[in-house]
Amino acid sequence: MEGGGYRRLFRALLLLPGLCLGFNIDVRRPRVFPGPAQGQFGYKVLQRASGGDKWLLVGAPWDGDRQGDIYKCRVGPPNATCAKANLGSAAPWLVPLPGHNVHLGMTLLDSKDGGFVACAPLWSQECGTSVFSTGICARLDEDLRPVGTIAPTAQRCSTYMDIVIVLDGSNSIYPWYEVQNFLSNILSKFFIGPGQIQVGVLQYGERAVHEWVLGRYRTAEEVVEAAKNISRQEGRETRTAFAIHRACTEAFSPERGGRADATRLMIVVTDGESHDGEELPEALAECEKRNVTRYAIAVLGHYLRRQQDPEDFIREIKYIASDPDEKYFFNVTDEAALNDIVDALGDRIFSLEGTHGYNESSFELEMSQIGFSIHLLEDGILFGTVGAYDWDGAVLEESRRGRIIPPRKAFQQEFPLELKNHAAYLGTGGGRPEGRGVNRGCSMSRRFRMNRGCSVPRRFGRDVLRDVG
Repeated sequence: MEGGGYRRLFRALLLLPGLCLGFNIDVRRPRVFPGPAQGQFGYKVLQRASGGDKWLLVGAPWDGDRQGDIYKCRVGPPNATCAKANLGSAAPWLVPLPGHNVHLGMTLLDSKDGGFVACAPLWSQECGTSVFSTGICARLDEDLRPVGTIAPTAQRCSTYMDIVIVLDGSNSIYPWYEVQNFLSNILSKFFIGPGQIQVGVLQYGERAVHEWVLGRYRTAEEVVEAAKNISRQEGRETRTAFAIHRACTEAFSPERGGRADATRLMIVVTDGESHDGEELPEALAECEKRNVTRYAIAVLGHYLRRQQDPEDFIREIKYIASDPDEKYFFNVTDEAALNDIVDALGDRIFSLEGTHGYNESSFELEMSQIGFSIHLLEDGILFGTVGAYDWDGAVLEESRRGRIIPPRKAFQQEFPLELKNHAAYLGTGGGRPEGRGVNRGCSMSRRFRMNRGCSVPRRFGRDVLRDVG
């Protein structure tokens, strides 16, 4: 074929859509953008253009003691430098827990709204004594200002609870400092803080008073100190039904710091039969309606000191407690013995159904590390979640159709039980295959360091991860 024929063939091939992608590198007059080597400057690079200016966004995921950050480098002026975004200051929610890395800037992606997405796969949250690396991604505008977060795998901590202690402060409680010691000791066991436990206290006798509301104190040290300063209310009557009704209808309300999606617990501590026992059914019905789980503690000191039979009293406190009694009912010989049940009460609270025990070894999405890889779809984003399902890994789609997260069982064929301990890391890489079909995530065996291919199940329940291009 003569030269003219080759040129015509070449031009014709260039017109075929998707056949060729080209790029240029100026090897004679390169522009070099310096950055901190220790921050892994250049780990990810994104080209941007705005208002006639051209920029490079450069990820440095080890910058700032491995918090990570983004640099903005202007293309054009010969002496231009790169400006650090300092996203940790602009977005406090990106600041890591003390001693933990987040690696912001490990992935960068254009979004279709003119901004872009940057991910920090090792962003973590504290849940009780555990730290879970769910990962987080930030939406930023063209001026590197954070405008929102994406953390679709971040689950509520099992310690996301609102706890109200309903405390009998009538004259028969004695000595009061033992009750204060009990309060301090049990409160010191709680994981108090944003995203975890809030505690309120309502003291009662003839009347009911909110000593402090949910969320007023933000640390265990603060609530323990507050407990030491509670003085006994006193009173000749013990209106337990009135106090329970008020706690369930008021103490958990948004006006008093209650969170609609938090687990609601009540701890009732009393040393005598109520003077308004006929109102207990109505009060407890209000608690049931509001999904309040009740622990009830009977202090027998007043009965034993007077050598009285506490049988009716115990029956009433068991009625107040949620079922079954062996889990939600306690009785102690006197006020000093309250401290003997602190550990048992704490263990029962933190083993509620639906929460994870501290020795739980099977992870769902708690360690998912979202944003380890990321891919733009026609109407959304596909995320790699390499740590999901005990590091088998998974992929997640967030688009106009909503959020699609395949359950563990969707990967049973790809990750059979005999490979359970190999950790496939699905979602390490990803992209869209040629032609129409499913979006794919690639996996890598942790044990053997070998590529195990790219796949995702075509169906998981009613949802399908599919190519919408």
